[in-house]
Amino acid sequence: MSNLTDDVLQQILATLRPVSLDTINSPVRALEQQQAWLIHTSHVCRAWRHVSTPLLYRTLVVRIDTTHACKQTSNISLVLANRMHNMARHIVVVVHGPDPVAIPDLYASLEEAGVFAQVWTHVTHVHAAHHISSLGWVSNTRGADQRARAHLHLLNSQLHKVLPAVRSIVFSDLASTHVYGQGWLDGLMQASQLESLRVFSDAVPKSKEMLRVSRLHIDGVTFVRPLSARQLRVQCDTLVELTLSSVREPYVWDIFSSQGSGRGLVFGQLRYLELVYFWESQYVPRLARVEDPESEDSEHEETAGDWLEPVFPVLHTLCVRRYPGHLPTLLAQFARSQTVKSLTVAGLQHEVPADTDFAQLFPQLHALDVRIIDAIRANGTYAEGVFARVFAPKLRKLSLSMDIDRSLSVQLDGHRMAFAHTLRTLRLVGTIDPSIVELMLRQLCVLTDVELDVMCVEPHVASIALLVQHVRAGTGSEPVSKSVERLSVQSSSEDTSNGAAYRGLLQRFVCRLPRVYCVRVADDAVLGLRKAVRTLVASGVAAAHAPHLQTLRVLAWDL
Repeated sequence: MSNLTDDVLQQILATLRPVSLDTINSPVRALEQQQAWLIHTSHVCRAWRHVSTPLLYRTLVVRIDTTHACKQTSNISLVLANRMHNMARHIVVVVHGPDPVAIPDLYASLEEAGVFAQVWTHVTHVHAAHHISSLGWVSNTRGADQRARAHLHLLNSQLHKVLPAVRSIVFSDLASTHVYGQGWLDGLMQASQLESLRVFSDAVPKSKEMLRVSRLHIDGVTFVRPLSARQLRVQCDTLVELTLSSVREPYVWDIFSSQGSGRGLVFGQLRYLELVYFWESQYVPRLARVEDPESEDSEHEETAGDWLEPVFPVLHTLCVRRYPGHLPTLLAQFARSQTVKSLTVAGLQHEVPADTDFAQLFPQLHALDVRIIDAIRANGTYAEGVFARVFAPKLRKLSLSMDIDRSLSVQLDGHRMAFAHTLRTLRLVGTIDPSIVELMLRQLCVLTDVELDVMCVEPHVASIALLVQHVRAGTGSEPVSKSVERLSVQSSSEDTSNGAAYRGLLQRFVCRLPRVYCVRVADDAVLGLRKAVRTLVASGVAAAHAPHLQTLRVLAWDL
């Protein structure tokens, strides 16, 4: 350890307790555990203290608890006392409690924590979360309180002043945005250097100026109104990644503007696009909202504006979930540029028609993921229709989530043979019949990775002795595939601890895959399967019938 440089040692310490600040979920507990661990490591020796100190002060944490008169806990005072403010790179503000915090109380808590006492010139990431334990609260006075509205504007201006270098914002707010008509981080969104914005809210944030970011994620509970009603304008020319969740179909593109002339929207740099459409629910949480006199929402009618046809000249990855309209028509809109290499489609059976011809729409596809989230009829007609239209000629990775029964035809003939010579990764999720898997493996001649989730492996092998007997007798010993190298299986059997289902897997598949060197199974089956493999090797059966078992690695499948 003494020979390691400071940079290497810092990378090791940061990797041992990683904390992601890019997720909506509150990382405060993980950060507190990480900081407690770094304090211990700083006491090891001077070298470790020198390396762990920047990591200890890298993240500023402010936790506000509304159940205790808006008391706050923070490490900012420690950072300022030790003059380590230049070490700070991230700030996390989390509000907990059964009710939303009043804006004056929020401003006072941040001021008491020391957020406004220093200009944080090196802080580039802001993670703010307003978690309330109940969505049934009603407030009829706070929104109309002029003092609260004044504090809201003051809070926005102060944050913009003390955080001048913010490049990334993750904002989760189910309260103040809806009540006051404006979020308490909206001021930071005006920063010219902002690159990434992710919002989880029941209303889209406001922005007086055009928002220019490269990564935009808007995830909401329910955007029942048009997005344009929130006065948000986004320049589509700068976007590289875009995620829109819970939006109604007519209003998807209302918030975007393009610099080019004409009425079209040109997403000239967009590489990743994910659209999660709004679907009706029996229960939609609705928060009481007091109208802001300065807001134009109350005068806005829910009518779709002039539809601007979007263009995606460099789009690489497309994800469409729960589209309520005609899916082939929507996909054809993105297929015009012929640049999409990865496609994910998810929905109910009526949302993903069986006649959706993915291969014809996207002949250049390299990865395709089709997820049918409701139960499929036992006759297999729907599954067969979907499966017959996924054979893109250049496809390298295929994932199908659906029930696949014995009646499914998987014969690869004619134009589909190109698919068999390019596919290298296959993932099947659902009630999968082993005979279907065998047919597919025999025809996919260059397949190297196979993932089978919830597969019924039959028959089960009751004991290791019977397994040795079956393998020695050579029952069904002909190879299934000579190309598969890695196999991952999650059995659908409820009782996997005894290993009976996985011993059946070992006999039916693993022993018949001569090139496989790694098998991943559920955690509770790893030890049993390893014991079965060791027994086959020790008995000499493996050397005679399945020599690859002698070097086989059995690992846990990280689901």
